[in-house]
Amino acid sequence: MNWTLPSKVIVQGITEPKGAYYARKMKAYGTKIIAGIGIGGGGQTIEDIPVFELVDRAIEQVGEVTTTLIFVQPYQVLDAALEAIAANIKQILILTSGVPPLDMVILLKKAKMADTLIVGPSSGGIRVPEKVLLGTIEPSFYTPGYIGLISCCNPLSYEVALALNEAGLGQSIVISVGT
Repeated sequence: MNWTLPSKVIVQGITEPKGAYYARKMKAYGTKIIAGIGIGGGGQTIEDIPVFELVDRAIEQVGEVTTTLIFVQPYQVLDAALEAIAANIKQILILTSGVPPLDMVILLKKAKMADTLIVGPSSGGIRVPEKVLLGTIEPSFYTPGYIGLISCCNPLSYEVALALNEAGLGQSIVISVGT
């Protein structure tokens, strides 16, 4: 997996209730969310995060983006992800569940051609303890350490992290790959 610690993050679907809620949590944790994308939401702000209608418009205003998190409705995921790929964003985390399988087949083919990393759908995100929170992973379950934790299910990663913490072992990264 070719993943790098993100320096600039956008949230596609920030005007959706789930997108707005987790954007606030990530920003409070210290993740550098520089813009949000929301249909019909251009010009507003959410927690001091400027909202744009299109990824290209956001990039024109804020500069290069390293990572996007997608919280849009399932049948909008393909369009949102293709928009991010067209804008040369190389790390895409899809937190939406219920994405049509054929849409994912199309997306993964396009992402491979563009050398873009896709995590998800139904991902809980990525967490580097005390550095970055991307997605819906609950940060209170994890402590810094040297063990990488990869799971397809957030509750299972919480259980494993708790067991590791009780044994005095922290985590270097937690990745919820989704389904």
